[in-house]
Amino acid sequence: MNILISLTRGYGLGDAVQMSAVLRHIRKHRPDWVVDFQAEVGRETIGYGIVRNVFVYGEQYPSSHYDAEVQIVLYDTFANWHDRPNTRVTSCLHERFSIEWDRECGSYEINIPESIVVKLPHKRYIAVHYQGDTAKHNKDLTDEQMLAICELITDAGYMPLHLDWRKASTLGVESVRRLGLSGGYSAAMNCAVIASCVAFIGIDSGPSKCASATKTPTLVIWTGHHPSPFHDPAPNTTHLVPVGYHGLEPVCNDPGVIKFFEANYNVRKYENLVEAVGLWLKEIL
Repeated sequence: MNILISLTRGYGLGDAVQMSAVLRHIRKHRPDWVVDFQAEVGRETIGYGIVRNVFVYGEQYPSSHYDAEVQIVLYDTFANWHDRPNTRVTSCLHERFSIEWDRECGSYEINIPESIVVKLPHKRYIAVHYQGDTAKHNKDLTDEQMLAICELITDAGYMPLHLDWRKASTLGVESVRRLGLSGGYSAAMNCAVIASCVAFIGIDSGPSKCASATKTPTLVIWTGHHPSPFHDPAPNTTHLVPVGYHGLEPVCNDPGVIKFFEANYNVRKYENLVEAVGLWLKEIL
């Protein structure tokens, strides 16, 4: 079966990274499919090493014939499954491909091509990211919080590297823009930068999902959302959540979701966010 899978235009970096887990499931559980993957520029990089061909909208199709073309629209799930993550990955697998969640394929995977080379200066960097594109009131950290975290990093003898591809922040922190790197739209580029750093600290966002696709120790900070519907399990990733976080929407204290989440994710709770980040840094550095 010659199959074309396309991620609908308009999805963000994090959504594209989640598609890597979907493609990993297809590779294992539909072994008779030969898959090409199409997405917007930069998003297509999530398919490297997982599918046969990757290409972007507007380019000529690699194959002259497909037995099926599948257009992917990623939906949030409110199924409150008790035996798997409640993410767009599991929703897509269930609704579009009738594939059950497989723990072996459940994490994100981004293979960095040889054409992407990231050479950071000799300083030891810790990547940070604190401003998202959506649901900002439930995701973003304040400038004051981020500056305090940056001080923790410098006090430990490292340099914060702000993944501010769009120049949205006014913080006086070294950024990938000032280092001369480019390609914030690219999942592979983000992973290459983060993989070159000692650690990653950030909010629920595209860069944090890229970080979870690397081996770099990663801390994802949550303030207004429960992680369960938004992030899939990753062995290198710790989720820093407020005390009483199970009451956050949309989990709302569902006991089955809570049991699965706490059994399959690395979780730490905080009362003082900055202090908790400092404790995590001391442990991993």
